[in-house]
Amino acid sequence: MAKFFLILLITALIVYFLGQFLPFWALMILIAGLSFFVGGNSGTSFLGGGIAFGGVWLVMVLMISIQTNSGLPDKMAALMGLTNPQLLWLVTTILGFLLGGFSALTGNLFKKTIHSKRLEKRPRY
Repeated sequence: MAKFFLILLITALIVYFLGQFLPFWALMILIAGLSFFVGGNSGTSFLGGGIAFGGVWLVMVLMISIQTNSGLPDKMAALMGLTNPQLLWLVTTILGFLLGGFSALTGNLFKKTIHSKRLEKRPRY
């Protein structure tokens, strides 16, 4: 449970502060590295990374929409065939959840793969 909150908190901080300067794929690499070093089980990594990434993207979309009062989200929703512009927020959140979850899961499974390879190389007596 502690590893879940650690991944959740650090991922949220990375996405919030570095997300303004780095593209999404660089954030995914950082989250995979975080999950690699923190460890835990696969579900913990997936949910921690996914909830943090998706939650921060939702908060950022809401903040930008409220502060700017722009018509761009309405136009983008119309281009995507969405009837309600708020559905665009949902799509953004789900996309963020999947990006964060799968990047954290990748780092976790990579650690497990390396660890199992080391165990195979040990001599057995």
